[in-house]
Amino acid sequence: MASADQAQPRPLSTGGLTFQALREPRFRLIWAASWCYYIARMGELSTLLWLVLELTDSPSKVALVGVFRTAPMFLLGLVIGGLADRLPKLRLIATAQLLNTAAAGTVLLLLVTDSMQYWYAYVAVFFTGVAWTTDFSCRRLLFSELFAERRLVNAISLDTAVQTGSNMTGPLMAGVLISLSGFVGAYVGIMLFYFIGFLLILFLRMPSLPAATGPAPSPLSQVQALRSLKNDPVIWATLMITVTLNFFGFPYMQMVPVIARDVLGANAALYGVMASAIGIGAITGSLFIATGRFHRQGTTYSLGATLMLVAVFSFSFSQLYPLSVALLFVAGFGMSGFAVMQPILVMQAAPPGLRGRALGAVALGIGVSPLGIILVGQLAEILGPQTALSILTGIGILVVTALRWRYAVLRDKKASLPHGA
Repeated sequence: MASADQAQPRPLSTGGLTFQALREPRFRLIWAASWCYYIARMGELSTLLWLVLELTDSPSKVALVGVFRTAPMFLLGLVIGGLADRLPKLRLIATAQLLNTAAAGTVLLLLVTDSMQYWYAYVAVFFTGVAWTTDFSCRRLLFSELFAERRLVNAISLDTAVQTGSNMTGPLMAGVLISLSGFVGAYVGIMLFYFIGFLLILFLRMPSLPAATGPAPSPLSQVQALRSLKNDPVIWATLMITVTLNFFGFPYMQMVPVIARDVLGANAALYGVMASAIGIGAITGSLFIATGRFHRQGTTYSLGATLMLVAVFSFSFSQLYPLSVALLFVAGFGMSGFAVMQPILVMQAAPPGLRGRALGAVALGIGVSPLGIILVGQLAEILGPQTALSILTGIGILVVTALRWRYAVLRDKKASLPHGA
């Protein structure tokens, strides 16, 4: 297949470098669909977190929204990664978007008929979690078919800018719509964005690539693939940081509405503004990385994770709304380094035939998040949300620091990772 990089580009200004992947028409369409999908996804999370909080007044039940949302990553990550190595990525992405639309439509119907129970939220986010697990591997593999490695960083940076920026637009949309028209109005917006994203994907056309040969992936072959990937120091170190941040860091999302309402006295709209601050920081960082100024990928990845944890740790002590917003902005900036470099490091290290399964292994690492979410929810019930968050992120800072010291690739130093470490 002809690559979009085969044409010799003119010298670009900094602004041109930042958005160079958008010169590819197919990427522009994917990028537009990404805006719709990511905004709906984060709007859905914010809406359901607030809804479950209102229905149950229980931090642990609020935390379970995140558990069911990320469980498919652990349960299906490797399986879907194997499918992504063999099946048309675009077809899998379209199927995932259709599943999102159907799940949102079902919740909307339950809200309109006043039949919504808090546990229905868990079912809904499980299905959209399956869709996210599918999209996670397939979308990034699609970028690798469009771009050579020198522009792949830019493409993934721009996609990550949308993904992490949806932490701003999604919660903000949800908070405003809940305030103006209740949960029904919020879900009308969510379903609309999901559906538009689905339609845009249907308009996308990609050249047909040769079908993968050999036997279909089996559980044994998936385990063997995982073992071979473990022997690569870059992939293994990337996976270890992924596991750490998803266990100790990302469960903070489930505590933001609890802290916003019960500690800072925020209403739904102010909660939306506060939750969106991390997205503003993340999109700022992602666009900065897209300029191509970050060449130390392991360092950017691991220090981004560290900065996010430190900022969320500080947020857990804040009693002031403006300070909390500022700290979440810093957390988002750090998160961008982690989120952009994660798939880049893995795809550059993995053989082409194993890239889907390598991303599936990362999805498996993301899938440990429910354990951290359950832990922070239970701690919040006993000790309060801020104390729970400070304990979890404080340990996370120590673990990431130890991993940076242990694995030279996270400091962009050349060293072998002992097998089985």
